[in-house]
Parts: sequence; C-alpha cells; structure tokens
Amino acid sequence: MSAGPSIVFCLEKQRLIKEFERAVSDNNRMHSAQVLAVRNGDGFPFQDEIVQAAERKENAKYALIAHQQAHGC
Repeated sequence: MSAGPSIVFCLEKQRLIKEFERAVSDNNRMHSAQVLAVRNGDGFPFQDEIVQAAERKENAKYALIAHQQAHGC
C-alpha cells in the first residue's frame, strides 16, 4: 500500500497558480487585441496595457517561484 504523495496540498500554492494563470491569460488577451488592432489599421493602441499585463505576469511568476522555494511545495 502506498503512503500517498509526500507533499501536502497547499492552498497558497494553488492561489498563486491561479493568479499566474489569470495573468498569463490577460497578457495573451492583450496581445491578441493588439494584433487585431494592427490588422484593422488602428496601430498599437494597447501598448501600455501590454506592458502592465506583462509586469503582472512576471510578478505572479516570481511570487509562485518564491513560494515553491520557501515552502518546498
């Protein structure tokens, strides 16, 4: 009989993963909107939003990495 997983379910890690997923999704959505705008001849109206979305994605990624390193989960 197996003892089961050695890592206990971590709610904080799950929260950080969801935050990272949202940030990646938002970043991708902004890039898609930018591509559509360029195709429609509207130039690059979402540049500031893309920068902000990329920053949120990086912050979420490093928060998740820091948590994993600090807690081993």
